[in-house]
Amino acid sequence: MSAPPVSCPWAPWWSPEQLRDFLSHVKSVVQARFGKFTIDEADGTVTVEEMDCVLGLSNLAQTCRVAEPGEWRLIIYNHVARLDDFSPVHLAERLADYEQLQPDLRVRVVGEQHLSYIDPVCNPLPLGLATCLCVDLDGASCPVDRSYFETWGVEHTEVMAVALANTLMAEPLTASEENELPGNFQILTGDTLFVSGHLLDLARSVPDVGPLGAVVTVPAAQTMMVCPVGFDEQFVENSASMLAASYVRFLTGPNSVSPNALWWRPDHPIDGFARLDSQTFEFVAPEPLRSQLWAGCRRD
Repeated sequence: MSAPPVSCPWAPWWSPEQLRDFLSHVKSVVQARFGKFTIDEADGTVTVEEMDCVLGLSNLAQTCRVAEPGEWRLIIYNHVARLDDFSPVHLAERLADYEQLQPDLRVRVVGEQHLSYIDPVCNPLPLGLATCLCVDLDGASCPVDRSYFETWGVEHTEVMAVALANTLMAEPLTASEENELPGNFQILTGDTLFVSGHLLDLARSVPDVGPLGAVVTVPAAQTMMVCPVGFDEQFVENSASMLAASYVRFLTGPNSVSPNALWWRPDHPIDGFARLDSQTFEFVAPEPLRSQLWAGCRRD
């Protein structure tokens, strides 16, 4: 076995020895289950030839990180076994009939890492994010490749509208109380990988947010953080606390999405607010908001 890189971007918390142990379990399980495979240790992906699919390891590594090493093999096996649901034959059968598939359509917010190796049906958002059409496969999320979508003969906007309606109805959000975190912001969570789709209709979940909207992050698939915008020092402190908490949640996972922050307003397109994925803070809010924030802080 080749030695894993000393600095691993998809599992930076592990020592080389821990990473080697994790990869050893992954290789053993995948080989026993599917036979031939190739692994890219630098990118954290496994390609299974029989399934014609690529498995990312970052979320699996995040799950194992908080478990005892003695539990890793079972966790890895359960994760890898879900690939049966993603086989080309299974997906072709499941996705062939649009009418039957409709109830299982969902939309979720994803980062660029989720859109590799496929031609997804998605709508772009700022800062490397996108809303992606998915199918709920008994709790697993399967992004819809455009090759399936084109056989349905249905308009893109109609399909995305159906998926969003399903998401809003079937994937409820819950306000989480995190009293140990400083700052005044809201943490919204859910039980599935699809709750981030509520970003497209956030007014339902945060009805008290004013016309200035809120800064929103999606650090992980089951979590959104929301900080109402105000033109004062209190907003600066609250949003800074939220971005810090969101970044930690993104790093620890599981199911990490993005550390970046968006500006959401009712009845407006979503804009970028801050970029953190380069490991530095870059304020990218549109000029009108930028100027008003500076002016409000100076008045205080």
